[in-house]
Amino acid sequence: MNKLLLDKLSQITEEERKILNGGNIDKSIYTDSEEFTVKSSKILGYERFIEMRPHTRFADFPKHKHNYIEMIYGCKGETSHIINGVDRICLKECEILLLGTNSVHEVKRAEKDDIAVNFIIKPEFFNSTLSEDGYGNVIYDMIMNELSARGDTTYIRFDISEILPAKNLLENLIWSFIFPNENQVQLQYKTLELLFAELTNRSGVISKSVSSSFEQDVALKVINYIESSFKDAKLSTIADELKISVVSLSKLIKNYTGKTFKETLQEKRLIEAEKLILNTQIPVTEIIFSVGYENTNFFYKIFAEKYGCTPKEYRKNLAEINGKPIGKFGRKKIY
Repeated sequence: MNKLLLDKLSQITEEERKILNGGNIDKSIYTDSEEFTVKSSKILGYERFIEMRPHTRFADFPKHKHNYIEMIYGCKGETSHIINGVDRICLKECEILLLGTNSVHEVKRAEKDDIAVNFIIKPEFFNSTLSEDGYGNVIYDMIMNELSARGDTTYIRFDISEILPAKNLLENLIWSFIFPNENQVQLQYKTLELLFAELTNRSGVISKSVSSSFEQDVALKVINYIESSFKDAKLSTIADELKISVVSLSKLIKNYTGKTFKETLQEKRLIEAEKLILNTQIPVTEIIFSVGYENTNFFYKIFAEKYGCTPKEYRKNLAEINGKPIGKFGRKKIY
C-alpha cells in the first residue's frame, strides 16, 4: 500500500488513545441501544451511503451486530475476526471481508502494526447505485442475495493480492476519505461501484463464502468451473466431479442463482467474446471457436439478441466512437 496512506492510517486515533490510557471500547460511539447493534446512523448520518473508519486497535472489540453491510480491508499485518461465535478469520494484507446484516461479529485485539479499514455501507447503496447497471453476473447476484437480510450467508472473503485493479481501486477509495475534495462523495460511490464490478467478474478471488449451505458451496464450485473452463464446460463433467446427478445439479443451480447452467455458461462465453472483439483484431470466426462455440450461426443469433448487432458491426461501431483502431495500441483493455 502507498506509504503516505499507511502512515496516516497508523496514527493513533482519539478512541485508541483513550484505550491506551486504560479505557474500554466506548459503545456510545456506535449505538444508542442496550443491545450492541452498531448503527449506520451513528457513524455516517442518514443521507450518506458509505463511510470509512480505521479499525480500532489495542482492545478486543466485543460481540456485536450491525444494520449495514461492512467491508473490512487488510492494509498491513493481520486482524482476527470471529463470526457467529464459530468461524475465526485471520484477515491479512490485501484481503477483503464482507459482513452481511445477519452476522454476529467480534474482533480480537490488534496491535500497532495491524492496520485495517472498515467501510460502512448502507444496503440502499446496492439498491440505488449498483442495481441501476444490472451487471447480470451470477457472482454479483449471489453476493447481493447472501449479504442481504434474506440470505443465509453472513460473510464473504476475498483475496485480491494478485488483482492489481482491485487493489488500486481500494487505495483510491481510502485516499478519497483521507484526502477529501469537493467531489468526494460521487467519486467514492463510483469507485466502490467499480470495485464490486471488478470483484464480481473474478469468482476465483472468493476464498471462502460461508453459510453452512451445501447448495451455496456447490453453486460456487460450478461458477468457478465455468469461469476457468468456459470453452469446454459441460454440466455432466462438473456433475461427475461433484458426484451429483445432472438433474439434481441443474435444479440446484437454477434454484440458487436464478439461471440455468446453460444460461450461465452462455453469459460467460459472450463476455469473453466481447473482450476479444473489442481488444483484438482476431477474426470473429476464430473468436467464436475460441470461446467454445462450433455453430457460428447460433453465436451470431445470441450475440445479436444481447448487443443488437453483429460482432463485426459492434467492433466497427466501437472503433468509430473511440476514433482509434482496435487492437494492441488501440482501445483500452477491458479486464
